Amino acid sequence: MEHMKSISMLKRFVGLFHVIFACITFTGIGLMYLNSNYGRGLSWLTSESFEQSPDFTRKVQNDITNIFDYIRYQEIFETNGTLDYSKVVLEVSSGPGDDRSYTLNDIIVYGKSLGYYLDEADDFALKGDPIHVPEEEQQQLYVIYRCYQSEEELTGPDQSFATLPDLTYEILRRFSAYYSINERLMSDFTNLYYRVAYYSNNDSIYEVYTNAPEMSIDSMMSMGKYIYYSGDSSDLAVRTNFDSTFPSIPAMMTENNPYTSNKNYVVIGLDTSYKANDDYHQAYAAYTNSRQSFINGLYIMFIGLAGCVVTIGFLIFASGHSSFADRSVYLYPFDNLPTDFMLLLMLLITWLCVRFAAPIVSKILHLLVVESYWDRANRMTMFAAIYFCGLLTFFSLLRRYKAETLWKNSMLRRLVDVLSESTFKYRLTTGFMLYLGANVFLITLGAFMILREEGEILRSVPFLTLMVIWVLGNLMVFYYLYRNAEQTDRLHEAIEKLASGETSYKVDVSRFSSLESQLAEGLNRISDGLETALAEQVKSERLKADLITNVSHDIKTPLTSIINYVDLLKRENIENPTVQQYLEILDQKSQRLKTLTEDLVEASRASSGNIKLDITDIDLVELVQQTTGEFEDRFSARHLELVNSLPNEVILIEADGRRLWRVLENLYNNAYKYALENTRVYASVEDLGSEVVFTIKNISSSPLNISPEELTERFVRGDVSRTTEGSGLGLSIAKDLTALQGGKLEITIDGDLFKASVTFPIKN
Repeated sequence: MEHMKSISMLKRFVGLFHVIFACITFTGIGLMYLNSNYGRGLSWLTSESFEQSPDFTRKVQNDITNIFDYIRYQEIFETNGTLDYSKVVLEVSSGPGDDRSYTLNDIIVYGKSLGYYLDEADDFALKGDPIHVPEEEQQQLYVIYRCYQSEEELTGPDQSFATLPDLTYEILRRFSAYYSINERLMSDFTNLYYRVAYYSNNDSIYEVYTNAPEMSIDSMMSMGKYIYYSGDSSDLAVRTNFDSTFPSIPAMMTENNPYTSNKNYVVIGLDTSYKANDDYHQAYAAYTNSRQSFINGLYIMFIGLAGCVVTIGFLIFASGHSSFADRSVYLYPFDNLPTDFMLLLMLLITWLCVRFAAPIVSKILHLLVVESYWDRANRMTMFAAIYFCGLLTFFSLLRRYKAETLWKNSMLRRLVDVLSESTFKYRLTTGFMLYLGANVFLITLGAFMILREEGEILRSVPFLTLMVIWVLGNLMVFYYLYRNAEQTDRLHEAIEKLASGETSYKVDVSRFSSLESQLAEGLNRISDGLETALAEQVKSERLKADLITNVSHDIKTPLTSIINYVDLLKRENIENPTVQQYLEILDQKSQRLKTLTEDLVEASRASSGNIKLDITDIDLVELVQQTTGEFEDRFSARHLELVNSLPNEVILIEADGRRLWRVLENLYNNAYKYALENTRVYASVEDLGSEVVFTIKNISSSPLNISPEELTERFVRGDVSRTTEGSGLGLSIAKDLTALQGGKLEITIDGDLFKASVTFPIKN
């Protein structure tokens, strides 16, 4: 008991450590995720300096723009290089004889009355909104002059009229930009130095704008970073060691050029030691801190992940067990819920955590991170909630898997059991109705969520979860249909094999389920029955063959003695005609019995395939000619005319000469015995290209009221009255011997016409 308590306590401690390591991992991810350089990979940590960063390039470009803006603002707000509050910046008219002029000081005072002010803490940005504007000041005034637009720009109909508050706002907005640039770039605390110079064609007039009049061009270009641009085509266009050439400079130089000459240049130098505490110094410090924060986050994340892997590995091993030695599985009450119901419950809990708990935690994080990172903080808390809910679900599924109740203890299993015990028709109908209902429900729910939340729903966790459930559900249905189709294919294959004669084929019943397994067992029982029947048939055939062989052997011995004694008696020259007649009858019957016995043995061996063949090349035409010669006299004795139609060429086949001779002999004998006297017997050999066909046909002396198939069975004769000699085995022996040699014997009956054809492939 103490040991059980100790492992239970150990699992709690390891679980607590896993939560701590997970929080450490999320903290490390947060340091990287809530970093200004998030999304740039890892290469910038080792291969990039602040001067190579995109933020640095954007800042320099912004300051280059500010420099040229400041040149324009100097002309607006300064007189002889000094800020002039008495300079007229606006002239308007409300009617004939009512022209009014406003100095910069007038505009500033009026702006204060409207609620505008320059926020020194925010880089002198223009802040505030008009609290109340008198109605008389909202009238449209005709603009005669305003400092930030030329006369050409004022000619447009939409630029000629404006209200005094709107004009004041536009002037103060530009004054705010002028003041901000002046404070940053014209003070002694800056790392960026510039000089912009314009010259007339004869160099008699020039304008120079700079924040470092005592510094030469070479001094500026000797700093850490510099760029020099000259409008003179005789000079090198751009000299710089910045990563960018800032292609906007030529356009801004041309736009601010007071002369028609292209004799102008701009040089900008940046002290990359950042001695002055300006915004470059601060940006450099922020970049360095961002890099260090990202590296720290990376280290913290790896430490947390390592701890998570170790702790979760231990928990996977120990989950569900009360001790290390005892591997029996202990389930919590929560694990006894049906598996699919538990998954739905945890899905609901996860949604509640994402919908309500995560936003509360996000609000707390908003106190720690800047507003621009709030969206990322919200996502982190959402993923953390999903992770911990998923962790609880995973371990519950793991314990069920170890206890082998993952599938057994589910409502879906119970439904499958009910369906598996039903008919195919009931299974199909019920399954389709459930499938249709689930699809209609999920699609309707998804459509409702889309219509309610519009485009934002496509990124929400509930909708994505719903889509995953819908896709997985359809994939499960497809798998079930595919498995049933696969089982049907196996059953079809088994039926094909049994139908083709492979009676020993067995179906692996373990690969089937429900009703399909019953069908598979039924096919196996059919296979067993066929095997039993086939074994009985083989046994019967073997006993029959053994009986024929043994009886034939037993008959052969006394028959040989009878034949020998009859032959001895015939040699005694007995003169009594009656005795001689008896001896002749004995001789004929004993010879017939001998032939019948030999035919029985031959038929038995041919049907069982127990014959050793000596396959050689045989000229079928020559063999037919020899057989014809053997039977000519016998056919003449019965007044039968033998008509041959044989080719003059050699046609070779592969066969056993002695067995093929027996086939032809039996066919000729059949014609000799059963052909109608005073008729013709036709024999022919025909070359069909790949095959050769020997055909013999005659008119039967007796009506052929029997099928061709029956004629090739044993002990069947054409004359049912059995008035002629014959054993009824000749055609059966001929058919079996032909098949053994790779040929084919076919019988055709057309009225009294009997036709036998023997086909063999021609040797190439």
